[in-house]
Amino acid sequence: MKNTIYTKIKKFITEQPARAEIIYWIFFVLALASKCIYFQFGSLANAGEPIFSAGNITMFFSTLAILLVIVAITLLIFNKYRLYVLLVYDILLTILFMADTNFFRYYYNALPIPIIYQVNFGVVNSVQQSITSLFQPKDVFYFLDFPFMVFGLIMLVKTKRPKLQLRKKFSYIGVLAAVGLSILCTTYFTSGAYSLPNNNSYIIRNLGVLFFHYNDAKSFVKNTVFTSEEVEPEEKAKVDEYYKNKEKTPSNYRGVAKGKNLIMVQMEAMQQFVINKKINGWEITPNLNKLIKESMYFDNFYYQVAGGNTSDAEFLTNTSMYPAYEGAVYHIYPENTYYTLPKAMSAMGYQTYVLHAFEPTFWNRQEMYKAIGYDKFLSGNDFIKDDFAGWDGTTLSDASFFRQSLEKIDTSKPFYSFLITLSSHHPFTAFADYEFDDFDVGEYEGTYMGNYLKAAHYADSCLGQFIDDLKKRGLYDNSLLVLYGDHSAVPKMESEDLYELVGQEYSDYTWQHLQKVPLIIHCSGFKNGEVIHTIGGEIDVSPTIANLMGFDLKHAFGKDLLNTEKGYVIRRDGTIVTDEYTYISSTKKVYRTSDGEELDYELYKKDIESRLNELAVSDIILTKDLFKNYTIPESEK
Repeated sequence: MKNTIYTKIKKFITEQPARAEIIYWIFFVLALASKCIYFQFGSLANAGEPIFSAGNITMFFSTLAILLVIVAITLLIFNKYRLYVLLVYDILLTILFMADTNFFRYYYNALPIPIIYQVNFGVVNSVQQSITSLFQPKDVFYFLDFPFMVFGLIMLVKTKRPKLQLRKKFSYIGVLAAVGLSILCTTYFTSGAYSLPNNNSYIIRNLGVLFFHYNDAKSFVKNTVFTSEEVEPEEKAKVDEYYKNKEKTPSNYRGVAKGKNLIMVQMEAMQQFVINKKINGWEITPNLNKLIKESMYFDNFYYQVAGGNTSDAEFLTNTSMYPAYEGAVYHIYPENTYYTLPKAMSAMGYQTYVLHAFEPTFWNRQEMYKAIGYDKFLSGNDFIKDDFAGWDGTTLSDASFFRQSLEKIDTSKPFYSFLITLSSHHPFTAFADYEFDDFDVGEYEGTYMGNYLKAAHYADSCLGQFIDDLKKRGLYDNSLLVLYGDHSAVPKMESEDLYELVGQEYSDYTWQHLQKVPLIIHCSGFKNGEVIHTIGGEIDVSPTIANLMGFDLKHAFGKDLLNTEKGYVIRRDGTIVTDEYTYISSTKKVYRTSDGEELDYELYKKDIESRLNELAVSDIILTKDLFKNYTIPESEK
């Protein structure tokens, strides 16, 4: 039977070579279109939407249009090797879609050029465990067409055909197809591009992953090749207007922590839902819960990171600026001039330290910390590897990290120490077999959620030891202690157990409100045990600290969370949460913050656009290195 099928295929190709090749091209288009559709639903980019919704129909046509452009360009440019080129396209695009799928599962974004540009072997090797944990067995779908593509290529190439006549015929067809499709698709793309928001999630969801890459490439070329580094007058005017119109907040509680040391801890993947939460009668974070009773706890605090993840959180809290729209600001803008918290502390005579027990080159930290203005960076090279826990099982434990850090800081002088934890890093598999005497995840044992809860519990125990050590050294009451989570721990693909744990059902609204991280500020004798419901984000940390310690950060985009009259947060993707409404940028829908009821977008459009201007101003400063030669004007309000 095999020989019969093979003989029939060979005979068909020999007798009707043009038709056989057309079938091969159609298969190529359909195969890649199927992979694009799989990405949209397999990565959860379009999960929950009816398949034939208006947005999905637009996405289908957008995907098909780009694939036809690829076909047209191939026919126009390549001739003799056109079939080989199709196979190469298939392989490269499949690799790209695989990368997009796994990147989206964690970051809710396809892989942009700046991220591809900054990746190197060291980074990939360091996060390999996190990357591979995101692959799912169903992803084999991406490779199902390979045997057919290879078999078809071999058959078409080996079978004797009237090549010259076919080549000439396809050349004419290629020119006509390329011109026609290019005109059609260029018109389609151009008409859609003018109304596109500066939001990747929206673009992916409504126009597809291929359109995202087209738009991303266009933007990258525009911003790197055709954009001048000179600040345009209208850009400077926009920045001036922002600072002049920035409202001044009251200065209540000013200087209550003046003269104290500043100790800030960035807690790896610590999300708010574990705080004050019990499972099987056990507290997940008993030490943080105890600290909250002695501190100010902000329970409406959101992370605002983008492509730089942990490094973006560092950037947000130390500069009070938004991170880069795409890629990691630590890689793209390490030579910029910044106004920062460490520089302000240094100006007041403080020694400034940043401590992280990992490779100094990871996220380009050793260069970026110079720009941020730290006096000393203590990396993994400066710590004794005497205990290991978490992440990949080969990194220094948080317990040892905290212990050694306090030994390395000169506590005889005023200091600002910024400590970045590591053990509770995704994918948490290092804690799968970890057993605690005081904690049991019960039904979640062996699951992603169970492993994360163990990681959070371990990190909490290390923080408890750290706080005890601060008290023994006489630093607890003599320091302003700030702890916050850097980013999410649970991607959408693992959200089922999360919703079960918190007792909610999935919706875009509830998902956004689960993207909170804890912020705890301890200042001895000040607002002990007070829960503050003001909505804010990581960009607000520095201004809040500055007022408590008695100085100003005029450059800050954030607000003082203890003085602002209206709470709000703007996330890097354009999502906005205010006391009144929640705007989801990926869907352009608005909900009442208090109960999630959908509201009329048009009623809030003006306010949304006004708030998003803050992102645009920060982007101008970042991309044009504006602070290098710029004097911040005084607010007129």
